[in-house]
Amino acid sequence: MRPRGRDAAPRYGCLYRLIRAAAVCAGLAAVAAVSGYAAMLWFLEADKVEVPRVIGLDSVAAEALIAEVGLAPRVITEEFSTVIPKGHVARQRPAQGTRLKLGGEVRLIVSRGSDQLTAPDLSGLTPAQAGRVLAEAGLVFGPVISIHSDAHRRDTIIAQEPPGGATVIRGATIRLLESLGPLEDIVVVPDLRGREMVVAVNLLKELQLEARLSFYESIAQGGFVIEQDPAPGTQIKVGGQVQITIGD
Repeated sequence: MRPRGRDAAPRYGCLYRLIRAAAVCAGLAAVAAVSGYAAMLWFLEADKVEVPRVIGLDSVAAEALIAEVGLAPRVITEEFSTVIPKGHVARQRPAQGTRLKLGGEVRLIVSRGSDQLTAPDLSGLTPAQAGRVLAEAGLVFGPVISIHSDAHRRDTIIAQEPPGGATVIRGATIRLLESLGPLEDIVVVPDLRGREMVVAVNLLKELQLEARLSFYESIAQGGFVIEQDPAPGTQIKVGGQVQITIGD
């Protein structure tokens, strides 16, 4: 009968070789799997490019840079910005570094410049002129308060709030103080004869004159001014009275 030790050694050596071979095969399989995964990722990413950073660039230059890497730029809107100059890219979607397929779209938001501006000085202008200046500046013509002033002509702007030169937000309302001229201002009485009563009264009101009405029976001129006192062309003070006779 042969000793057990001599028979066991060959069997253990064979088992060791089998285990080693299996480990080698498993390692090769793992390497093959990793290589295959890497190859798949490479294939999926092969037709993708990285989105460049274009924030702060002129919109024309930004679009050219995006097109150069094979992507499609598109300006989608504009917005005010106190940091980015007008006409330059304020924001982009997607962000820098994102990988997109060739031909993918990069959306751009372009700056309209700052929404802060300097309020124009309206002193000396008429309300109509002030309204045009404010509209051109993107500001709102606000409430007007009228007062008599010895130092300013009638129908001219004396002051404003916020004042000229102040920094305001686009769309802000500018309130105005208008001159009615000196309290003893003189106006010329218009010719009211033949005008409808309502028209004559409103015209006197615009001139800051008071209409005093009387009526005279007249079928032919019913509702129209027949006579007036003072006569047309007479100079009277602001606030004076004009007597008008209406056909009844």
